[in-house]
Amino acid sequence: MPIQQFVARTDRVAAALHYAVAFPEGCLLALHLAIRRGSLDDPAWESVAGNDFDYVSGPQPGAGGLKVGVRFPGGSRATTVEHAFPGWAHPTDRPEGPMLVEAGGDAASSDQYYDRHQRLWLWPLPPPGPFEFVAEWPDLGIDLTSVTLDGNAVVRAAEHAVPLWG
Repeated sequence: MPIQQFVARTDRVAAALHYAVAFPEGCLLALHLAIRRGSLDDPAWESVAGNDFDYVSGPQPGAGGLKVGVRFPGGSRATTVEHAFPGWAHPTDRPEGPMLVEAGGDAASSDQYYDRHQRLWLWPLPPPGPFEFVAEWPDLGIDLTSVTLDGNAVVRAAEHAVPLWG
């Protein structure tokens, strides 16, 4: 389902949610990050884009790094920072939800530009009704900000999910 909302946009950074893919038990959120280097010195730029010798896989969630999460109306929330997901030990084991987990992505960069398409797995499905996607990135001038997403649309999309193998 399309989302097409900017989460943050400055003269240096654009962060946008492009779409969600709903499954019966959760959904994948597609986040696009585009960053211009501008006046960042080498260490600051390497913390964002990595380097050829000691590659860092994209923006890191350190004290001033990129942090993303979700907030639901009942007060529950999940962030990628607080979750180190090692996998479930047994198919019947279920952690406490909600969880937001980095689920891969791809990136391209140069000495002046960084572009990343990040996938985030949200489990379980959001509750019906509005919920918030939140982000902050103090190192790049982005204070805590949020966009409202339609949990009803995600739940409806999940009802139409078709398994790859039946």
